[in-house]
Amino acid sequence: MRLNIYEIPENGLHQELDLPVRINEGGQPDTTHVNLTAFRFGRKVVLEGDLKARVPLNCSRCLREFKYPVETEFRDEFNPAEESEEDLELADEEPGPGYYRNDELDISDVIREWILLSIPIKPLCSAGCKGLCPECGKDFNEGPCECIADETDPRLAPLSKFKKLMKDKRTE
Repeated sequence: MRLNIYEIPENGLHQELDLPVRINEGGQPDTTHVNLTAFRFGRKVVLEGDLKARVPLNCSRCLREFKYPVETEFRDEFNPAEESEEDLELADEEPGPGYYRNDELDISDVIREWILLSIPIKPLCSAGCKGLCPECGKDFNEGPCECIADETDPRLAPLSKFKKLMKDKRTE
């Protein structure tokens, strides 16, 4: 959705919308509920509000797809892009206000960025997710696998030898 900055009234523009926002490349757009207020100060635009979405992610332990709930508040400032392309590229690397072109601001891009910032680095389908067997790949959430697990940590192998030696000395 594009917002023409000159259509923002003096007292601000409040909208409640359901926007289709594409989070994953090639994936289907997901509906995001947004409460948005836009203010214009000369040519500077301030967007603030909150959003709710359910984002499809893959669990970092079991690799299953699940819907991650995102609820966040946001506030962004935008200035007109009057500098050269090189100056804009440098400005994008620094934190600060964003830019808009041709007196229009793409709200979907702003919402997408805030959703991406709210997603954890290692998403989990649940806090108790047991993950996958490193040998056969079975999902431990569905039950144990048939692999014979060597439960001895290799760093503790010298202690198990010592334990066996002490047991042998007791039996003598």
